[in-house]
Amino acid sequence: MILRSAAALLLLALGCTHRAAAPGPTVQAEGDSGGAREPQRYISARAYHHYLDSLLAKNADDLVTAAEELREALLYDPESAYLHAVLADVLIKQSRIADADAELASALSLDPRHGPAHLLSGRIAVSRNQPMQARDHFQAAIEAQPDDPDAYRELVRLLLSTGDVAAAQAVAERLGERVQPAQGAAEDDGDALVAADRLREQAAAVFVEMGRWWAQHGDERAAERAFAQARSASPADPEALIAEATFLEARRKYADARERYLRLLAQRPESPEVIAALARVALAEGDVEAVTAHARKLLALAANLEPSDGASGDREDERRDVSVALLRVAVPLLGAHRSADAQLALEGALRLYPDHPELSFYRALALVQRGRPHEGALAFEAVERSLRARGEDPPSPAFLGIEPDALLLDAQVQSALARGRAGEAPESTRRLRALFAEHPAEEGVALALLEAFDRAGKASEAEQVLAASVRAHPDAGALLYPLGSAQDRAGMRQKALSTMRKVLAVQPQHAGALNYIGYTLTEQGKLADLREAEDLLARAVELRPDDGAIADSYGFCLLKLGRASEALAELRRADRLTPRDPVILSHLGDALLAAGKKEEALSAFRRALALLLPGSKRRPLAAEAQAMIDPPDRADRDGPRVRAEIEKKLKALAP
Repeated sequence: MILRSAAALLLLALGCTHRAAAPGPTVQAEGDSGGAREPQRYISARAYHHYLDSLLAKNADDLVTAAEELREALLYDPESAYLHAVLADVLIKQSRIADADAELASALSLDPRHGPAHLLSGRIAVSRNQPMQARDHFQAAIEAQPDDPDAYRELVRLLLSTGDVAAAQAVAERLGERVQPAQGAAEDDGDALVAADRLREQAAAVFVEMGRWWAQHGDERAAERAFAQARSASPADPEALIAEATFLEARRKYADARERYLRLLAQRPESPEVIAALARVALAEGDVEAVTAHARKLLALAANLEPSDGASGDREDERRDVSVALLRVAVPLLGAHRSADAQLALEGALRLYPDHPELSFYRALALVQRGRPHEGALAFEAVERSLRARGEDPPSPAFLGIEPDALLLDAQVQSALARGRAGEAPESTRRLRALFAEHPAEEGVALALLEAFDRAGKASEAEQVLAASVRAHPDAGALLYPLGSAQDRAGMRQKALSTMRKVLAVQPQHAGALNYIGYTLTEQGKLADLREAEDLLARAVELRPDDGAIADSYGFCLLKLGRASEALAELRRADRLTPRDPVILSHLGDALLAAGKKEEALSAFRRALALLLPGSKRRPLAAEAQAMIDPPDRADRDGPRVRAEIEKKLKALAP
């Protein structure tokens, strides 16, 4: 657009050099200074030469030359409000705000209704925390140029920042009302069509901002309405689609979110970000097979890329985006105990970034989960050596944003846990004691120490160690959850419940504590307890939608509340997320029975019982937890009590 306008103006300037200056054509503002057509003004041919040179310099990021050329242009046309505004825009980009102010004052003295000058003056007022002045300037810009969307968007942002959401909504709707008339008036006029398309896109962007504001402030209906308005303004706008999809996903409206992501995928069929988002939604729905399919698509994209050479060379952005997406798919696959698929995804990313510490760390987790703890321990120790060799130089590129020191500590903890799983219990405990002494306030280290003690049958000793640490570090709220877990494993249920409530007092969004309290209250079964449990568990599901244990707790609570249909859907999801779990299968059987599906219920109970009989190949829950540093959010119920309960249910259903 800039080059086309510049070429047209250059031809005009050359054509005018042989005759007297005449009124110039319409001049369109460039860059951020405006977007609508200005009234015709007298601008001399010599001024145009300097103006065009300024545009070329500005496009080349040579702001000093651009400013000099504009000052030369103003020598010939000192009364051009437009040139003063364009110069002000360049000066703002140079952070010369006082000089820009002077140019804008000149522009507005020459033309009090000059829209671009009001727009820039409003932005300066915002930067100076002068909201009333900014508001007046933005409103004046809108009145001067009602089809220029920039002033609308700036005014909406300003009004939202000051809390005047009703006024912001009114401005957004006023912009939305300009879209259809502008589209209709454009017809076959190319420039008008471009302007109308820009108006439509910016209207969608303004409604997206409104939707995000409403969502952040808890008004779901208003947010839905704003996102619908964005869709109406520009149905295929990618930013509007992704914003609405993210909103719907956060509200657990997975089918609607998936539909938006699929529309986005139709526009960007090889977008790693969109494929990863679809995988995330599929996992939240419990459709692990779909997650695996999305991972395969990402692997195919990765296969078409060459490994990184350590520099930001050809297709580096593509390599990074695909690797991030593979990692974001692999991590929840690990949580869903699909470690073989997770390992494939991670190895695809590692082909692009060999020996990358973050990728290597999660691959080591996959090895441990797959029952290869010794190999996993060696892999964790290789990550530790790699990080130490780097010193203060962080891994590049950064994928999940993990600090190098935190990743180093995680590798040490996981290595120790893997050693314990490989049968080296004394070495595992020794390492974890040393790490806990060095990091007494780290929740992950404390949980790992608990796992080591619990594996050795010393949960009571772990409770004493952690209780002493809490007394020694009373401000370390991160120790409360490990202490509550230790109390639970040591059979101190009431103490554990009390401690978990303390966790929520300092960390209201702690999913583990929410789940523990919610499940405990559900087991107690009183109506008041169940109502509290439902609220707690709904929050836990929102925080960790891909956690099968939490989905099980929530489904079990819904079942106890008599909502069998909702419970059945949630428990089916839990079973898909965490297959082969006897407790989940037992609850699923109860829900199937409540829904009148006796034969399916019998099948679920029999599957659960088969997993509990001697000789079952199922891995213990504690071992699964220690492989992920994600200890159970409730007591280990996989034992004689669960088996007895299931046998009793089967006997009652026997013909």
